[in-house]
This record gives sequence, structure tokens and C-alpha cells, in this order.
Amino acid sequence: MLGVVKAGSSLFNHPEKLEELKKFIGSFNGNLAFVVGAGSAAKDVLELYRRFNFPEGFLDYLGIELTHVNAKALARLLGGTYCKDFAQVEANLMKKPVTGGQIPGQSTDAVAAELADFLGADVLILTKDVGGLYTHDPKEDPGARVIHRISFSELKRRADDRTRAGHYGVLDPQAIHVIIRSKIKTHVVGLDFDFAKGTMISE
Repeated sequence: MLGVVKAGSSLFNHPEKLEELKKFIGSFNGNLAFVVGAGSAAKDVLELYRRFNFPEGFLDYLGIELTHVNAKALARLLGGTYCKDFAQVEANLMKKPVTGGQIPGQSTDAVAAELADFLGADVLILTKDVGGLYTHDPKEDPGARVIHRISFSELKRRADDRTRAGHYGVLDPQAIHVIIRSKIKTHVVGLDFDFAKGTMISE
């Protein structure tokens, strides 16, 4: 079995959760590839640079570079292999490959979905501090409920009802598009990897 894990940027805010990730890796029956986000500290750096009126495209480029700094760090922490692009990930599937952002303007959720599609992965696992997809944005509505299971068609319907990035406060439109297009079995979970508390997206 082959899986792709998006290691949410919140992992770097909670170093103790690294052990949960290692436990999951040890329990997974197959190979895993990893995509890492920029993290809140990197976002603060970009906000600082934004004051100098740099073009957004240049800031996107810097953001991608920062995700690769995190990818190098996570690869070292996991005893894995840092990879610059998808081709290098594919060549190192037995060595816990870790990569970061690839294309300006894309979230690393979308990159992880595209990597899963590129590799023909069996499963995509997106880790989030909120631990799943919700009926409403959980950061805005305390009454929001976790959707434990959702079909590709239902996800598309709900996505079509929302046009702003940060759908459910969890997934962006591009990630949703790739997951639906490629019908990638996807789990959205917390950093504890408790799949029973999260969301499964499938047929």
C-alpha cells in the first residue's frame, strides 16, 4: 500500500505530536510519502515581507522555499529523505520521502493531493489541527459538527456552495478539485491520527 501524508504546519507548533506521527508510520502497512506546509512562523515572515510591497508571486516563491526548509527538517526528524520535486519522491518511495510546495498559488494540501494522484497512491491523509471536515467553519462556528464520512459527489456539492478559499476552514478549492477528479480515498485527521474522530472522503 502507498500513502501520502500532508504534515500540517501545526506539527511544528506542537513538537510533542511528532511521536504520534512516528507511531502512525510504524503502524502503516506500506510506504508513505510526505508533504509539509510552511507553518505559522513562516506565515509571519511573509507578512513581514508583504510590508515592502513585494509582488504576491514573489511572496509565493518565498513561501514555497519555506515549506522546503520544513521538509528538510521533517526528513531529518523521521530519518527520511528530502526531495525537491515529485520525481525525486517517486525515486525514493522506500526512504520516507518528504517534499514541500511546488507551484506558486497552491496550498500544500493541493500539492499533497496532486502527489497522491501522480504516484497512484491508495490513500491521502491530511492532518489538521481541527481534525476533520465540519458542517461549518469550526473556527467561526462553535456549534459546527464533524462530518465523519462524505462521498466525492457530496463533497463537490458542498464545495460548489462555497467560493472562498478555506472551505470548511480546512480544505481549499484546488485540493478539493484534485481529490474529486482523481477519486483519491482521503482521510482528514488530527495530529493524533485518530481516524475515528476525523473525516473519510470516498465513493
